[in-house]
Amino acid sequence: MNLGGVAVLLVDLHQMLPGSEFTHTLVTGVCAENEIDILAGKYSDPNIVQIKSMGRKPSLFADFSTFLKIRKVLKNLDPQIVHTHTSKAGVLGRLAAISLRRKIKIVHSYHGHHLYGYFPKTIVRVIVFTEKYLAFLTHLLIADSEQVMIDLQKAKIGSKDKWQVIPPGIRKSESITKDMARLKIGTEKNLFLITWIGRFTEIKDPFLALEAFKRLQKLDNSKFSMIMIGDGELLDTCEEFSEKNQLGVIFPGWQSNVTSYLAAADILLVTSKNEGFGMVIAEAGLQNVPAVSTNVGGVGEFIKDQSNGILIPNDAAVIARTIFGLAKSGEQLVKLGLMARETTLEKFTIETFVNNHKIAYKNLLS
Repeated sequence: MNLGGVAVLLVDLHQMLPGSEFTHTLVTGVCAENEIDILAGKYSDPNIVQIKSMGRKPSLFADFSTFLKIRKVLKNLDPQIVHTHTSKAGVLGRLAAISLRRKIKIVHSYHGHHLYGYFPKTIVRVIVFTEKYLAFLTHLLIADSEQVMIDLQKAKIGSKDKWQVIPPGIRKSESITKDMARLKIGTEKNLFLITWIGRFTEIKDPFLALEAFKRLQKLDNSKFSMIMIGDGELLDTCEEFSEKNQLGVIFPGWQSNVTSYLAAADILLVTSKNEGFGMVIAEAGLQNVPAVSTNVGGVGEFIKDQSNGILIPNDAAVIARTIFGLAKSGEQLVKLGLMARETTLEKFTIETFVNNHKIAYKNLLS
């Protein structure tokens, strides 16, 4: 599984479901060449099954082969519950479970959706049709935010009685001071540091972050620094943009542990066009770092504007002015960071996430 928010959640769920109550098998595919596998070195675990034909890219032959392999795994395991996550695994896994014609309770989790921002309308219509059919045969539908659930219900995917919201949960990470974190990652103490984390894809809109930073540099080019962490098809173009405009943005690539990068930051910048929840916002909160984020998807269910973060339009000029204002107001920044941490610890812990799943599974079988 490629290292990312959903993968971390699934591994945590797999590891933390109590063995005295559940026997849990994790079935996964393979990563692309440029991705980090969060399960590397763990495939000897008998409760982790890797299907090597299952990858991100669509392939009729490989996908049909994957369907048959998942079906075989399920036939041998004979589970009471099959819980699927992500788009392709959700389709193939549910079809495999349905095809066995056994009394299996089927659960699917939506970590965001593809209703807008990803594909042309024709493809979206195919996705919606497929999801409607599968939702009809699914016993429980889980969304990672209220907004994701509302969007999918508006598309008439699943009846309302099948829906439940389970927000993601974050593990409590090591506490690192800002100075220690900056020393560790090699950034200057006196600069206002903006951190951006995500895949360099159109949906994450890294160019909005770069354009905002370009405008920010025009306001004061001696005070601000930005780190953009991740990988993806737009990374090279973003690096070229930074170099051409002499922005000095740091691109360390994808990192298996971003705790130090978050702890070193003054703010987290999120520029997504669509977002299920935005786990990195809660991760930043744990480090007393508030997010400045576009108001998309379930982001507003964490960020209460001007209370524990800032919600912004997808406008580079507005983003630049907002960050410039925060940099001048140290007291407001500290307050936002403290409230972001409090929000994470109150509502978005991994223990709550696992317990909510435990309750959902038991209710499904009762």
